[in-house]
Amino acid sequence: MSDFNPVGLIHTTERIRAKVLFNRYYCDTGFARDLHETLLEKLDQMVGELHAELATERELAANRNTEDGEEWYRIYHICTCFEHLWIESGPISLLDQIHIDVEVDGETCRVTRNYTLVPAAELEGLGEILDRIRRETGVELVAARV
Repeated sequence: MSDFNPVGLIHTTERIRAKVLFNRYYCDTGFARDLHETLLEKLDQMVGELHAELATERELAANRNTEDGEEWYRIYHICTCFEHLWIESGPISLLDQIHIDVEVDGETCRVTRNYTLVPAAELEGLGEILDRIRRETGVELVAARV
């Protein structure tokens, strides 16, 4: 993400969170309500990590005039911690863990397990919200079963 803006992402995530809360109220099944709850937790986690990114951004920006400050600021913006954890790592499932770390010969490799997406009909509107999150934040959240 070349124009990483944690403030904008916080506002976007909070607007989406309000939609999830509203949508949860109209769910017919416990499964869909539970998925909405899990999504709310993920969104809260995202906002918390975006606030941490703001603190990092401020610290690095304040030190830009030091000997190494400009270089650290530039490196940070190549791929922030938030981008690495939430965007670059691929889809994040609200249900089963779809990625595992495997160690082979002392090297750790991330492996994506075979998974199946939950049909949109079972999500009770959550599919559209997950698509909106992907479009507006770059974070790909899915409801997947292994």
